Amino acid sequence: MSVDVLRLLSCYPDGRPYTREPEIEEALKELHTMSLDELMVRCQIDSPKVPGYVPSECIVHFLRQHAKDNRDARYNRFYRLFRRRVVKALPRAERQEGAKLLVDAAISDANDAAHARIDLLVTLDREGGRQLDFYEVHFNQAVALLRLSARRASARNARREVAIEHDPETGELPPLIERAAGSLDELDDNIFFDPIFRPRLLAAIESLQPEQKEVISMLMCHIPAEAKDPAQPSISAILGCDPRTVRNRRDSAVKNIRRHLGIGDVS
Repeated sequence: MSVDVLRLLSCYPDGRPYTREPEIEEALKELHTMSLDELMVRCQIDSPKVPGYVPSECIVHFLRQHAKDNRDARYNRFYRLFRRRVVKALPRAERQEGAKLLVDAAISDANDAAHARIDLLVTLDREGGRQLDFYEVHFNQAVALLRLSARRASARNARREVAIEHDPETGELPPLIERAAGSLDELDDNIFFDPIFRPRLLAAIESLQPEQKEVISMLMCHIPAEAKDPAQPSISAILGCDPRTVRNRRDSAVKNIRRHLGIGDVS
């Protein structure tokens, strides 16, 4: 099988087309001769120092190949591997100090923005775009640029650390903290992040009323519903409406998207 199943369409600013590094081309030639089970075992190796490590660019290649093949089961396996490599490339927001888990909220916010952006890129790429071309050529550099962009997006948030006490008996985080962690994302419904729904998600968004569509589109670009800093862009400021109106449109949009996907309203 040729390693050029997916031709890279993007070009550098000087007009040169994206090309994979020679070592990536050689790795792909070898990996394409393996069975799926053999390939998955190799892809589980996380450290580049371990023999048999599969470069992240190759994982992106196979992710996109199976998107084109419409093999959802295989696509989902490589999607999980891809997300794991992204997580590994992003800085950790937590650190342990004795019994306390310190969370750097600025890093956490930037990572959340990066994950939201990567989900959108993957969605658009699977719909026939070329958003992951650069990830297939220079994965680490692409994630670094993504991280920089996300950090800038959340730069106006004051750098802060929150001490979270573990339960001394169970070692678990308080339930209130765990629930709050999930509530930070304006789009916390799984349909926006589950690869199973991704191929139909954009069509569902296109079916929305214009005012709902624009709110969902901006939320997927990690623009907040409201902002305390008037200099920071927010959906309510852009649309000239009350934040409650934004949230009502968001909730209605999510219900309509779920209905379009055939999975009912949010419970």
